[in-house]
Amino acid sequence: MGERLRVADVERVPTERLVELITESFDNLVTVAIAEAVHGRFLPPRTGRLLRKAEWRLDWQDALLCAGGELQVATERMRYTGDPRLEATEHRLSRVRHRAHEAAVLVKKLRRNDFHNSRERKSGTNSHLTAQGWLRLAFPDEYAELVRHERDRRRLSDFAEPPAFRDVHDEIAYAVGEGRLSAPRSPAVDALLSAADTAVRLAAADDAKDQEERDMALRHPLMLKRWENALRELGEMAAARARAETPHALGTLPDDFRALSEAEAVAVLNARRFLAAVQQRRMECKRYVRQLTQALRERALENPYTLAASEAKAAADRLLLEEHPAEYAFIRAELRVHEEYAGRLPLSLVSSPGRAEIKRRVLGALADGSWLCSTLPEAR
Repeated sequence: MGERLRVADVERVPTERLVELITESFDNLVTVAIAEAVHGRFLPPRTGRLLRKAEWRLDWQDALLCAGGELQVATERMRYTGDPRLEATEHRLSRVRHRAHEAAVLVKKLRRNDFHNSRERKSGTNSHLTAQGWLRLAFPDEYAELVRHERDRRRLSDFAEPPAFRDVHDEIAYAVGEGRLSAPRSPAVDALLSAADTAVRLAAADDAKDQEERDMALRHPLMLKRWENALRELGEMAAARARAETPHALGTLPDDFRALSEAEAVAVLNARRFLAAVQQRRMECKRYVRQLTQALRERALENPYTLAASEAKAAADRLLLEEHPAEYAFIRAELRVHEEYAGRLPLSLVSSPGRAEIKRRVLGALADGSWLCSTLPEAR
């Protein structure tokens, strides 16, 4: 076991050493997160900057969620027993919750930036690509025939086409089998993969109870679906014992809690502590799935079939535009009044009801022929 930090120690630890300590121990990360939340103004500014860096932001959020659950149950226990430390612990809980909200906002910003920088989002702000997409919708049969021709010309039938997937976990399993995701299997992973659901649930429960340790077999790409299911079941089972209204949040204790016997109260508080740990693990599991999904999206762009299929669609787009230049010009003219500058639509329009209305109107005009009236010289 490495060095264990205390909240009071954090301000005296050099940043380089702090990085080492929180890298090797989740408990240390929780301690630093609490110290920064409660005593942030007395700590070196570099500590706060470290936790908010993109590479630490998700772990910081995990640590704050863990700390918040532990502190909430601690305050509930102190209130029940009349512990004089209650006021100080409630203050610490309040500060941790405040920081957890801030971390959630920053994590959402990180994901939003990734989304805005994605190819799909950039396509939505490009007037030319948007007009091409709407032209395809206006002439679906013609476009489908052009795509078929271009696929045949590129002999795409010679490529192994990726199968359809029921969910992201099927896609992950396929990627592992094809070697697109490197995921070596240890004996512990093999044992869990062949284990019954009850055994996986027990492994997930043991993992949640010890926040410091991590059962890496549960975090293997092929185990994520079963781990996620086990955590959901554990949350549902613990919620009733924890007197929680939902498996997704502890909420407040019922009014009759203080009337319980000591043994009953301890059982409820222990269940709440466990439920809080399960909630943190569920967030962690979702994070692993998102990271793998992002990696698969990036690697799909390197797949020979994906590249050839993309080229076929791009060629079909060009041919369709050559066949219908006037219709394309009409769509661009309708979009032009909404552009921020030449060829660029605002992000605010990409997924708004306003865009859907423009699209409905444009496609309707192309379908009934009324678009011709707006392009006639005398109509201008």
